[in-house]
Amino acid sequence: MNKIVGLRESFQKAKVLYMITFGEKGEEHSRPMTNFNDDPYNIMWFTTYTNTQKVEDIKNNDRTLILFPSEKEGEFYEISGHSEFEKPEVVKEKWQWWFLYWHPDQKPMYWFSNYGKHPERCIINFFPESARTLHVSDIEYISRPYKSILEKRTL
Repeated sequence: MNKIVGLRESFQKAKVLYMITFGEKGEEHSRPMTNFNDDPYNIMWFTTYTNTQKVEDIKNNDRTLILFPSEKEGEFYEISGHSEFEKPEVVKEKWQWWFLYWHPDQKPMYWFSNYGKHPERCIINFFPESARTLHVSDIEYISRPYKSILEKRTL
């Protein structure tokens, strides 16, 4: 994947990324995703559930985009790639880590002996292929509810 100055640093600061998938007719579906990945140049993973629009989109078209703000006002980075679903045994392990990351206070009372009984849990692996810089005016695929975040970023 091509290296872009500032991309890694901005990625590591971004706590939320936008994942963009493509529907059956090519329409874009965007949603914010928690970023707990370290490196934009390697495989990224995201927790979700199997009954979501993004999972349906990826089953039909694995092309995926990841978008996050640059340090420069009005600019964003877009990483293009494809997504696949993780094996169930890895989902179990990573989901446990993800849950306790967000709910550390529950660690003493949370046990995972029946953890495998949740087939609706899923992990999306995103494989980056190329990256580019975009100006906020070039970004049309962010869903209306999330546009306000893009607008605030350019103030």
